[in-house]
Amino acid sequence: MNKKDYLKYIVDNELFITCPLKSSDEFIKYCGERGIRTSRKQLEQFEKLGIFYPLSRIKYPKIKLKVEYLDSSDQYRVLGILEENEKWTGDVREQYVYSGFEKGVAKEWFEKGHLWEPSSRPFQPWETFEDENEDVHIESFYSLFQCYTLYNLIRTTKLEINAGWWASCSNEDISKTTIEISRWANHVITWIQNNKIRGEDVAYICQIISNRYFPRTRSDRRTIQIPRSSDYYDWDWDEYSRKWNAKAVFDEIGCNIEKLNRLYEIVSIDAKFVDPLERWRDLIEFVSLEKKDDLKDEARLACTFYSMAKMLQLFYEDITGNKINQPWEWPKGVKDKFYGEGVMQNELQYLEFLTNQFHLNPRPKLILIVEGDGEAEQIPRLAENLLGYSFPRVGIEVRNIGGIGNFTGRKRIDRYGALERLIDEFHYRQTIVFVILDNEGRASKIKNRLIKAKSKYPPRKMVTKEDYVHIWNKNIEFDNFSDNEIARAMTTLCNEKYGFQPDEIAHYRKSFSPSSGGSLNKLFKAKLNHDFSKPKLLKILFDFILTHPQNEINAKGDTKRPVVRKTKEIIKLASQNYQPSRKETWLRNQQSGHFG
Repeated sequence: MNKKDYLKYIVDNELFITCPLKSSDEFIKYCGERGIRTSRKQLEQFEKLGIFYPLSRIKYPKIKLKVEYLDSSDQYRVLGILEENEKWTGDVREQYVYSGFEKGVAKEWFEKGHLWEPSSRPFQPWETFEDENEDVHIESFYSLFQCYTLYNLIRTTKLEINAGWWASCSNEDISKTTIEISRWANHVITWIQNNKIRGEDVAYICQIISNRYFPRTRSDRRTIQIPRSSDYYDWDWDEYSRKWNAKAVFDEIGCNIEKLNRLYEIVSIDAKFVDPLERWRDLIEFVSLEKKDDLKDEARLACTFYSMAKMLQLFYEDITGNKINQPWEWPKGVKDKFYGEGVMQNELQYLEFLTNQFHLNPRPKLILIVEGDGEAEQIPRLAENLLGYSFPRVGIEVRNIGGIGNFTGRKRIDRYGALERLIDEFHYRQTIVFVILDNEGRASKIKNRLIKAKSKYPPRKMVTKEDYVHIWNKNIEFDNFSDNEIARAMTTLCNEKYGFQPDEIAHYRKSFSPSSGGSLNKLFKAKLNHDFSKPKLLKILFDFILTHPQNEINAKGDTKRPVVRKTKEIIKLASQNYQPSRKETWLRNQQSGHFG
């Protein structure tokens, strides 16, 4: 097909619904957003040289309107169009009909000569496109895919001169170089005039197949976006796709498989060449369309080229029934071999392995389960302020089960089962679950049941391991703080309404038993006639640690308090829980014993 035939085919079949043609100014902006710097002057010069044309041009017709002017103003009421040979004695106004690619209009205008392919007519200076009133009456329209043609044209005709070198040249050298540049320019332009620009037909073919395939390229691999011209708001892409006959279109435009394959290859190569984020391509495919559209210059241009290559690939596959890989894609079967069988067919699993490679997977590496607000607040605080590790930064999430009492009474079995299922689920997804409990109520029995429970996921293993369920010998207060520290903290907690003594604490420490539980609260209530707040007590106790950090860790890194050692252990477990990027690695980790 020649350019005029291409345009006629596009107009006859309304092949501008998903990718409307763009006016000169819109096309210049579109190219600029993709790092292609051009201007009306440059586009006009390329057309004058006969090397790059708009896809179409429209001369807007004028119509005469019958009008009635309103009293004492320039406002008027339109009474209708003045038809040819119609008698009318009233006022008349002339205006251009700005239309062209609205539904049902383009074909009529093409047949009447209002719409044409620019290379089929002699060159006309663009300054003549406006009338004496500076109203536009001739307008050029480009396909967005012509940015590819323009990119190659500018790249071919561009010559850069280094100022540092040029400044050191003599006048004689400059004169000789100028002559050489002029010869080179004439040779390049003559060659382009006699030959097509690299991939020139790509823009026309992509425009022709855009209604069918462009929405397929507007994707984050899970959803697609179906853009459409506002005049085609009720157009049904699904119905259009069902009726699409790729072989018929292929035959009608007079293409051949070798040419289609060659065009596909050069666009693919150029997409990869221009893309500054080429090594991140697999990840960017999952990025939302809105964020892709925020890319600038070459990165956004690459997205357009990738879309064009994908469209040609899908067209080729529909015609031949054979799949071809794009140059940035791994050879068929290699990804399946690398990631594991079935991974590439599971978008979520593939995305997880992919984000693990980039360290972008937000899933926690370790979940710390504690039984109260105090532990949930103070252990992360200890990690950050004493050890210098923020739990979120190292991938640790804290979950509060709200007290060991939740695992006693009538619903104990159900609640235990919920904890077991939670641990099993996260261990299957390679997130370590670490549980810390006070030795109260049925804590020891809960631990025994957890470490003896069998996972419901393959490979068959236990739900967890003994090291991941820690029970204090008594509770977090008695195991980590002295009688004197606890007495001071309880005195501070009650605003010194009562002065608690270390020997009182020692008595309750000695009388502690898992079945009695809450012994410190009993002492507090006995002296002050109300319960205390464990979270507030723990804050005061942990303040003792953080106020004098030099007393907590010696030069060798040894710690005197179990809670500090346990926190360091949890941080180490999280930091060493490397997330897998392959199914084989995940399976090996599951079989390693790290997760039960």
